[in-house]
Amino acid sequence: MDQGVVVAAVGDFMLERRLDPSDIASVRTLFADADLVIANLDTVVSDRGEAMPKWANLRGPRELAEDLAELGIDVAVLANNHAMDFGAEGLLDMIEALRDAGVSTVGAGANLAEATAPLLVERSGRRIAILAAASTLATGSAAGPDTPGVAPLRAHYSFEIDDSLFAEQPGSVPDVKTWVDEQDLARLCADLQTARETADDVLVITHWGVPTPWRPSAHPVVQAHQIAAGRALIEAGATAVIGNHPHELHGIELHQERPIAYCLGNFWIDTISDFPWMRHESIALRLTLGTEPQPSVSARPLLLDDGGVPRLDTSGQTLAVLNEMSRAFDVCTGEREKDDARIRLLA
Repeated sequence: MDQGVVVAAVGDFMLERRLDPSDIASVRTLFADADLVIANLDTVVSDRGEAMPKWANLRGPRELAEDLAELGIDVAVLANNHAMDFGAEGLLDMIEALRDAGVSTVGAGANLAEATAPLLVERSGRRIAILAAASTLATGSAAGPDTPGVAPLRAHYSFEIDDSLFAEQPGSVPDVKTWVDEQDLARLCADLQTARETADDVLVITHWGVPTPWRPSAHPVVQAHQIAAGRALIEAGATAVIGNHPHELHGIELHQERPIAYCLGNFWIDTISDFPWMRHESIALRLTLGTEPQPSVSARPLLLDDGGVPRLDTSGQTLAVLNEMSRAFDVCTGEREKDDARIRLLA
């Protein structure tokens, strides 16, 4: 019987130093059985370029590209808010370093056409297209027709003031309304549909959402523009939509029986001790393609150790967070033989 093609997707890499060989050996077992491994690289892997004027600039040594290849990462997603931390020079040098090491890239490039182009890969005769776009756009980081940058999926926002409430509760936080940019979404959906003409599956990787320190507790964890964009991409033909950015595990929705993972959480953060607000729960999302009309979805629960290295979580902590976050979408995770879980848990 055909076992299908297994795709593993993991969350954010945020690295300042090279990876320890013993950690590489242990971590790569977490997805050693996957045919294709996709990761978000939240670090400029280059020694070139000048720091851009922004809130945080992240950089690691160029040789990290070789470590990622050794780890088994096939695709590095660069559509995020850090790919342009050191300008076009740093971005383009990073792309060269990764490709020289054998790691493909998607979501950024020398111009808008390159940044938005799908990455096409083939595994066991199955053609998979990968697209990536970011809503988390630092000033000047979006690719233009003739300028380097990342593929944009812009989000807009407004503040809603309740005069009556504010009169009684001075200092209250206003509601924030968000919506996705219609032109960016239309372009991404069109690119998706074009890719679908020659690919068996199309995966869309998004960088979106709000981390806890910047999200008032009364506001929703998943923003309106994320839900609207994620569902629109599924309806346009995406096999799965996979999100990153908030540095914490968010929920999974099944829309038309295809997954929207709103945030996979941190994957490998070697400076995690510097960010006490960051969560340690994470998942390696696993999609099995080709055995059924819709992808089979499973998750391997992970917990980052104090050094920010991902380890298999057997405590149930990550599972509890994932189920709590997914409850709003009527999704639960567990052993399919034991309950009605719609996403299978992997040991």
